Order: sequence, then structure tokens, then C-alpha cells
Amino acid sequence: MTRRSYEEHQEVWIATARGIEGSYYMNSLRKPKDSLRDALNLPIRTGKRPITIRGPLHVQCSNHGDDRLLRQLVEEVANWPGIEARPFPVGSADLVSFRVGEDLATDDASIFITGREFGRVLFGAPTIYLSLPLSCAHWTIVRGWAEPHFCSSFGLVPPGVMVIYTPRDQQEATVCRSLFRMSYTYALRERIDNVAEIAVTLPEAMRNGMIRKPAALAE
Repeated sequence: MTRRSYEEHQEVWIATARGIEGSYYMNSLRKPKDSLRDALNLPIRTGKRPITIRGPLHVQCSNHGDDRLLRQLVEEVANWPGIEARPFPVGSADLVSFRVGEDLATDDASIFITGREFGRVLFGAPTIYLSLPLSCAHWTIVRGWAEPHFCSSFGLVPPGVMVIYTPRDQQEATVCRSLFRMSYTYALRERIDNVAEIAVTLPEAMRNGMIRKPAALAE
């Protein structure tokens, strides 16, 4: 991809983000204000966006961090209440699928990537895929943490499915962890009492000095 075409893609992503914000909806049972609060507090990701290969298999191909950060994150999320984490396809160690248990999942099928799947992590070319509430998806794009999945342009996956850039350090791992929490909470039929305890929220992380408060968004 040339530098010009990459910049054109970024302009499209920002335009998509603005459109997403305008068409935002979310089931009130899943506490939209909590997720939106975290999304509004997203810090601006430093540095250039990673290069990605856009296609049916939309993958990040530059600026990966330590593989151990991603694997630790996957292991932690896999142990959250009601999550079914399994290799996808079965027997493969390269792609892990995160699904909500049938008794906990919302009945709104349009929220999921497929079935009851709200997230995927690819290890071969490290890439994170998450389905987010549309307003949250808007802020992940604008703040530089994500881009819309290629297939969302063709209606093959929901518009809130994002390619989340993999963490390069512990601060970014904290942000990615919070995005997983948003996606997980979004997928639930009702909020689980201890959801708030399974991940450090962004405001709490900022109070504890784990990540910096976002600067004003550049025009």
C-alpha cells in the first residue's frame, strides 16, 4: 500500500467513525453509559497507525508489541465469567475465538461477529478483532486504536466490528483490556454484577498512573 493510499484510507476511517457516531444505538440493559464513559476517556494512541492488509482476512502487519503481552491478555480474558474461548478452527493455535455462554448472551444477533462470538485474536499475524457498541467504535477509530473491519463495508460483519491494534507495552495492554471489557459487556443479555471487577476501567487506570489522561484531540 502506498503512502497516499494509506492516508486516503485514514480519511475514510475518520469519516466512517463520524457516521458511526451518528447512527449509534445500544441496549440499555448493558449499561451504555459505562462503556461510553470509558470510550470517551480513551487516550490518543501515540505514533503512526500500523500498516494493515485490508481484505476478508483483515490483518495488522506492522508495529506489533511483545507477543507475550497479547498472550497474557488472551489468557486473562478467557477466564472472565461466562466466556467460552477456543481455538478457531478447532485444533488451530493461530486463532482464538471468544464467545459468550448461551445463557448469558444477548438475543440481538447483530451484535456478534458470528454466532455468539464477540472477539477473535489472531497470533500468526497478531491482530485483535472486537465487536463494539457503535459510539465506542467511533472513539476507538478517532483516538487511533482501531479501524473498521474490511467486511463491515459489505455487510458481512456488523458495523461495530473493529480491527484493534495490538498492544506495544503495558499501558496499551491496559487500553486493549478495557476494549475487551466493552465488547464483552455489550454481548451480555444483562450486566453481570462483577463485570466491573474483571478489568480496570480507563478512569481508574488514569487515577493510578497506569496510563496518561488523553490530550485534546487534534484537528
